[in-house]
Amino acid sequence: MNNEEIRLVKVILESGFASRRKCEKAILSGRVRVNNEIILEPAYKVKEKDTVSLDRKIIERQNKRYMALYKPLGVVSTTKYLPGRRIITEFFKGIKERLFYAGRLDSESRGIMIITNDGEFANIITHPSYEILKVYDVTINGKIDSEKLLEASKGITIKNINYSPFKFKILSKGRIQSKIRLTINEGKNREIRKIFEHLGYKVIDLERISVGCVSKYNEVSGTLEAGHIRDLTEKEIAFFFNQKDKKLKDIENIFSSENIENIDKDYKEEIKINEKTNIKKHNKSKWAKPKNLKKKIKKANFK
Repeated sequence: MNNEEIRLVKVILESGFASRRKCEKAILSGRVRVNNEIILEPAYKVKEKDTVSLDRKIIERQNKRYMALYKPLGVVSTTKYLPGRRIITEFFKGIKERLFYAGRLDSESRGIMIITNDGEFANIITHPSYEILKVYDVTINGKIDSEKLLEASKGITIKNINYSPFKFKILSKGRIQSKIRLTINEGKNREIRKIFEHLGYKVIDLERISVGCVSKYNEVSGTLEAGHIRDLTEKEIAFFFNQKDKKLKDIENIFSSENIENIDKDYKEEIKINEKTNIKKHNKSKWAKPKNLKKKIKKANFK
């Protein structure tokens, strides 16, 4: 039997109940039980054999699922029922695990979405600090101004919202339409549409062709068609978890003893330079001004 211990909040999160914050809130409010005992600590370690319940309903431990969906146009990126609207859960039929998306696409856009029931995996994909690259093919009206796009690609602020630098490649440049491939590492709400609108263009078509190493083109399964879903390969899954390992190593390197010593040396040298500078300034101001003041006083008394 697997004796691995998992934090309680992660068990609730992986059930697809809600976001991490809402899962923590449910635990702190006494809605969660382990072996029929209320547990108020989100970091409480749960064993494989333990029974976990939310609002007295037992949570079934799920197998981890990692999938790619090609979302068609007109489909809303939500798992909540919307009257008269198509939602992404219509493509999950026959899958027993409760899935959610990692990074949305608006209903007017199409392309690759990562679907999972692993909250940690979803966080790696969506959190900007992991710098997971997303590639989009964007069709706009009119002839693209290369210089304006180049300037925007260095980073741009629109209505007090900062958008990070991005890379681009002009695929076609016509009088009526232009097609540009954009590579970004963040996913703010309608970011690409807002950038082109700010530059004076309207987005006619927006297709996300890849997230990280997951592309709509796959050597094993071929091209992922609109409305189809497939399991990620072991290589693709490993790619994202490796990003997390790299991030942790970067953090460890920052706080390594060698780097701390170098920082400490630099800091001490800076203090020495500042101290020398301050002493010179202090001596000059200390003696110059009082001398002049005394002379003026003597002259005044003599008169």
